[in-house]
Amino acid sequence: MRRFTCCRPDRILIFLCLLAILIFFRSQVSPATLHINLNSSNPEPLIPAQVWQLYTTVGPRDTNTTHQDALKATKLAANLAATWFPVDGAWTYRFIGSEFGTQFVEEHFKNQQDIVDVYTSLRVPVMASDFLRYLLLAGDGGVYADSDVEMIKPLQDWVPEPYRNVTRAMIGIEKDHPADDEPEGWSFRFVQHTLITAKAHPIMMNMVRNITDKMLELSNEKQTPIAELDLHDRDVVRITGPRGFKDVVFEHLSKQVGKSIGWRNVTKITEPKLFGDTLVVPINFFAAGQRHSGSDGASPDKRVQHYWSGTWRHWDESMA
Repeated sequence: MRRFTCCRPDRILIFLCLLAILIFFRSQVSPATLHINLNSSNPEPLIPAQVWQLYTTVGPRDTNTTHQDALKATKLAANLAATWFPVDGAWTYRFIGSEFGTQFVEEHFKNQQDIVDVYTSLRVPVMASDFLRYLLLAGDGGVYADSDVEMIKPLQDWVPEPYRNVTRAMIGIEKDHPADDEPEGWSFRFVQHTLITAKAHPIMMNMVRNITDKMLELSNEKQTPIAELDLHDRDVVRITGPRGFKDVVFEHLSKQVGKSIGWRNVTKITEPKLFGDTLVVPINFFAAGQRHSGSDGASPDKRVQHYWSGTWRHWDESMA
């Protein structure tokens, strides 16, 4: 028998913080999708002028996460959301939760039912969060940022002027340093907390397809429904996380220039580097202050500040 109890005060505070955010943006954001021309010679922008942020979780999934952790993350999200809105010119801002995410996926990928099935079956917070960001950008494009990311530089200035006519994806570097426990003795990772791409860009489309195929393969291999799989950190890293993302990015860069591209081609860059339609930018753009990689927290190139609150660690029990 289910036992009903009064709501805890910290849960009420979390709910009120989220409600305040939603009411604020509901009252001020137009439902129409507006655009800003990043390409002055083209009436349509290369990258849709819209910002996506997620907050799909409100409670702890395991004993290592407390309601105080969830409350702290919620307050941070509420404070940082103000840095993204009002956004420059005609940019549109969307702050979404689990219900809208599911509706979006069902609408935009209705002709690819396996994608919908995998997304709606995922029960690991970080994997669901990773997958949804790729789905949003694959389906509609724009800018995605975690809810613990602060906007520092106006969006209209993100893509450097010389590259605005050709950039359809802008990818940042997050880790770039020696590491004895990594292949080839080097740790290299692309940023996932902040992404900017055109609608249906191959990087996002390939991530969506790879995640879907790998989850179905794992489910078949273990003869277990996706919702019941016992997934580990290594699965997260290789399927939706940094390793899976890095592989897809390098594969796309290689196709764009017709030769093999790897971390040695972009390590320690101090200026943006264009590979066909994709701009790889230095670590200071989206990961300023990463001491292990020698990045400068006060760099004028800094577009955002990531606070590493890990909101994906908090889980909506209604989805469990």
